[in-house]
Amino acid sequence: MKINIRSFDIYKKSNIKKISLINNQGIEISLLDQGALWYEFLVPNFNSQSQDNLILNFNHTTDYYKNPFYLGMLIGRTGGRISHGKFESNGETFQLPSNEGSNTLHGGKKGFHSYKWDFVTKKTDDQCSVTFYRFIPDNSDGFPGDLKVCVTYTLDNDNCVTIDYSGQTFNKPSLFNPTNHAYFKLDQTDNILHHQLKLDSNHMLEVDSEKLLTGKKISTTDTPFDFSDFNLLNTNIEALQNTTEKGIDDIYVMKNNPDVPTAILKSTESNHQLSIYSDRDGLVVFTANSFTKEMPLIDGAGHPYQGIALETQQLPDSMNHPDFKSVLVEPHEQVEYRTIYKYSQI
Repeated sequence: MKINIRSFDIYKKSNIKKISLINNQGIEISLLDQGALWYEFLVPNFNSQSQDNLILNFNHTTDYYKNPFYLGMLIGRTGGRISHGKFESNGETFQLPSNEGSNTLHGGKKGFHSYKWDFVTKKTDDQCSVTFYRFIPDNSDGFPGDLKVCVTYTLDNDNCVTIDYSGQTFNKPSLFNPTNHAYFKLDQTDNILHHQLKLDSNHMLEVDSEKLLTGKKISTTDTPFDFSDFNLLNTNIEALQNTTEKGIDDIYVMKNNPDVPTAILKSTESNHQLSIYSDRDGLVVFTANSFTKEMPLIDGAGHPYQGIALETQQLPDSMNHPDFKSVLVEPHEQVEYRTIYKYSQI
């Protein structure tokens, strides 16, 4: 196991650090302290004796903030949209900052993605990790309550990347529903249309014209949104070309079977497979339908279906839908979540 730390570039007059974790099988992940951003997921390509990067990335930090897609970023305090930026707790109404019309998306403008995080690293014989941490004062980001956040990325010798999220409140209730917004592409072709996806889900959440949740769960069985068994992404996306989105940007309701992957993504072009295990009850699937050529990705100019985001989280906007599990954290309460990304070859 190895840990390397080096300067990456300069962003807003600050020196950005790149932290690389390397296991004994040659798997390597890299994180940036700006945005606690997942920058690389490098795995061996046995055909070319080189490495494949399984996530989309940019050469420069500033490029991450010139588009609305949150590539690789840590998202919080809450992933997803909060309807009209409002929620109630103990009879009090809280108005949050809006950054998408009247709604609050991905924690608002001062969300977790916007911070430069402090970090510590740790190494043992079988795993190495980096923990990003920050104390966020009450209302400094427009959300109520002091919040202590720790997010740990761990790489082990079983080729698993584990993200552990921890949030603790102190003086007031707050919200905590973080996620990571990496976009995956498992081979060196120019899109994910030939990837196959399987989800441990038979339902998704209904949304209105603003992509706000109605609170209704709808069946995906025998629809273009059905991934209860492996489906070629191209097949499902082709069936959605007459829709506004022309692809998938939806929230799946997970079954939460503890021994069953939340999602499995694989490419027969590269024989790479990624199995995702999570204790969260929601998964946002976004097939990059609206990527644009102005995005100077290392993989090439941005274009639709260049990657796929698989964002594990609690069902969003739960504070406005009492049937969903609450993400409200009471004073002096600590909440923890975990997502595991297991790499394998097929």
